[in-house]
Amino acid sequence: MRDYVFRDISSVNENSSLRRVIGTMKLHRSSAVPVVNSLGEYIGCINEQDILDAAIPSYMKSIYDTSFMAGIDQITANLSTLLDEKAVRFLDEKYPSVSPNDSMSYAADLLYRSKGTILPVVEGKTLIGLISRIEILTIALGECKEQEK
Repeated sequence: MRDYVFRDISSVNENSSLRRVIGTMKLHRSSAVPVVNSLGEYIGCINEQDILDAAIPSYMKSIYDTSFMAGIDQITANLSTLLDEKAVRFLDEKYPSVSPNDSMSYAADLLYRSKGTILPVVEGKTLIGLISRIEILTIALGECKEQEK
C-alpha cells in the first residue's frame, strides 16, 4: 500500500478552530480531515457528520423522524456558535486508520465498512498520508486492465 499513499495531506491541529476545519475540508474537497496534536502526532479525524451532529440541537437528537428534523436555518444558527470552538471538541478518536504495511484489500474493506471516504495512513504516531476511495478504485481499475490482457 505504501506506493499508493497520497502524501500531499492536509491536517488540522487539535487547537484549530472549527472554522479552520471546515475551510480546510472545503479547500481540499474532502469530507474528513485528520487531526494532529501539538507534537504532530495523529490523534483522530473529523468528518462532516461529526460537525453536523454537533450543530443539531440536542433536544432533536432523540427524535428519529425526519419530519421533526431541525431546519437548515436552525442548524446554521447553531453551527455559527461553534465556529470558534477547538477541533478537538469534534474529534473522532476511533476513526479508522491504516499503516503503510497494511494491504489494499484491508484498507478497501475498512473504508467500505466504516462508510468513510478517506483513511489516514499512520506510521507509529505519525500521519504520513491518506488513502481515499478513489485510490482504491483506481488500483482496482489497473488490476482489471491487467487481467484483461
